[in-house]
Amino acid sequence: MSVILLTKNDCPQCNQLKMFLKFGLNGKYDSDIQIVNKEANTEEFEKLTSQYGVLTLPTFIAGDDVLSKTQPTPVVAFLEKHIGKK
Repeated sequence: MSVILLTKNDCPQCNQLKMFLKFGLNGKYDSDIQIVNKEANTEEFEKLTSQYGVLTLPTFIAGDDVLSKTQPTPVVAFLEKHIGKK
């Protein structure tokens, strides 16, 4: 299953999460995460934030499961649950 990551430009928390995914997890989930950036893909971003009631960024979406707590432990658990890599 693919996981969506909602982000925007000039978002310190978004940048911090991207750095964790790249360096902390060595990019092992990169091919499984679809990044939807507010400025780059406004229409899809607005559709998803409205559909899932997203109020904070960054946010992961997988099916009906939404994760806005983007500290390392919940992120790893979310990705393992929905993607399956350990």
